[in-house]
Amino acid sequence: MSASERHDAMAAGYAAQRERVAAAGDMWAGCAGSFRPNLDAPLSAVQQKAASFIRAEDVLIDVGGGAGRMCVPLASRCREVVCIDPSPAMGVVFEEVVRDAGVANARFVAGAWPEVDGVEGDVALVSHVTYFVPAIVPFIEKLNEATRRRVVVMTRSAAPPNQVAAMFELFRGEPFARVPGYEELRAVLAEMRIDADVIDAGPANLAVTAPTASGREETVKGQVDGALRLGWLRSDEADAYRDVLDQHFDELFAETEQGYRPRNTLDTRELLITWETAS
Repeated sequence: MSASERHDAMAAGYAAQRERVAAAGDMWAGCAGSFRPNLDAPLSAVQQKAASFIRAEDVLIDVGGGAGRMCVPLASRCREVVCIDPSPAMGVVFEEVVRDAGVANARFVAGAWPEVDGVEGDVALVSHVTYFVPAIVPFIEKLNEATRRRVVVMTRSAAPPNQVAAMFELFRGEPFARVPGYEELRAVLAEMRIDADVIDAGPANLAVTAPTASGREETVKGQVDGALRLGWLRSDEADAYRDVLDQHFDELFAETEQGYRPRNTLDTRELLITWETAS
């Protein structure tokens, strides 16, 4: 199996499992508001690193940009921001954000990459998207065609969707179909003869995907609420899931200075995989 075949098989396995056990419809509908950018906060370390590749005259395209959590705070540093995403719920939040903040140089394009046509930029940002891509080679080829200077893929040392694996397996009694992470992506790029750099931007900001909680009860409630929002859990399963998390609490969670976190998120790093395009 080639690197691209392995990547696509993992993404397909995740999609098939989700279709079988999760709620139907837009998977981001219940949590789109959680990805609203905080325009009053300073740029995070990973945003600062991404911003270092952007020039004032650039058009920045954010592929799978959702509600604009990564790209809208960068709008003041470039000529235009184009956010491309297939989620209607994310589009609604994005439009609210740019309208309320008076950001005039950011727009939303509804659609899934690489099917979207007519969008080009100087820099392409791809933040936590490749985990779900069913055909990675055409996705990357389209990025190279549409981007005049540089592609920046933001990922983590442990892919966020895989953070629920231990909880899922305890509750469902079956293996979790893990998404392809940064190692699988790097192997695909090497196979495509793309010379990419990997930049470690420091400890991951887990505020959305694995928020801290001060106590045991709050921690369990946060995980149940998150599973419901993401559609992995039906409302009639919530009590049973809560019981499983409570029974296995010490196995699943660790107490840190900030509060309780899932054990498999403790050493997660923010990574950027970036390369220059030939466009």
